[in-house]
Amino acid sequence: MPIEDAAMPWPEAESPYRTVARIAAPRQDAWNAAKERAFDGLSSSPWHGLAAHQPLGSIMRARRAVYPRSAGFRAEHNRCPIHEPATLAETGA
Repeated sequence: MPIEDAAMPWPEAESPYRTVARIAAPRQDAWNAAKERAFDGLSSSPWHGLAAHQPLGSIMRARRAVYPRSAGFRAEHNRCPIHEPATLAETGA
């Protein structure tokens, strides 16, 4: 299918929906003040993951430049610098 052209429709006859997995997640602890402090100052980006899971297509490549600028804007206006941990343990969560 034409990943590079977001204006092109993907006919379901040519690319039908397929269930590829079902995910069951166990109950987790609710969000709390400690977790909020641990994640304060982090930025979010779809490129913070495995290369195989990173977004495809020209529109997503254009968005890639916006994510760090948006994080920088928030950091400046919230007066909270962005710090990116290398591991979950570094977040304190």
